Amino acid sequence: MKLANGEATPAEEEIKSIFVGKLSWNVDNDWLGKEFAACGEVVSATVQMDRNTGRSRGFGYVHFSSSDAIAKALEMNGKEIDGRPIKVDKSMPPNKDTVREKRAKAFGDETSPPSETLFVGNLSFSATEDSVWEFFNDYGVKNVRLPTDRETGRPKGFGYVEFDDIEGAKKAFDALSGQELDGRSIRLDFSQPRDSAGGWTWWIWQ
Repeated sequence: MKLANGEATPAEEEIKSIFVGKLSWNVDNDWLGKEFAACGEVVSATVQMDRNTGRSRGFGYVHFSSSDAIAKALEMNGKEIDGRPIKVDKSMPPNKDTVREKRAKAFGDETSPPSETLFVGNLSFSATEDSVWEFFNDYGVKNVRLPTDRETGRPKGFGYVEFDDIEGAKKAFDALSGQELDGRSIRLDFSQPRDSAGGWTWWIWQ
């Protein structure tokens, strides 16, 4: 049902999907679905795969027929599947008021359209590609780039993290904005492809 102004009713915005991270590489769609079948009727279960290798990225999504299943599904956070404790969180619908949008309303930031790549600002100069990769790893990291000064070779204090899909980037943004990485609170925004050569645009805070 839609309201007169075209907006969705609260019922339509009910959360019916979950994000499942830290999955064993052996877990496939069927296995993932069966693990959560006791929580409620599973409409779909999808393990995200690497486009180049065809291997699991170690995370996925489960969509239920009813939001009633979410509470039970969240109780499975930390449960071991194939020897690994999984991470379970709600998967927010696309039209949900995200941290990015709330920040824009509060501080007047210009919002950037969601993309598969996050700009990471206020990075510690001691941060490495490995530490950044590990920090975002639960959301399906595909690539990490930390620009350095051409003359000194020192890091510039910002970087880019590319995810396997936009949903993963959104989840990382909502979960990790303002969190501490290597001793500094990072600032995140979505970054847009600049050209066909794989460059990125970036956003600098004053």
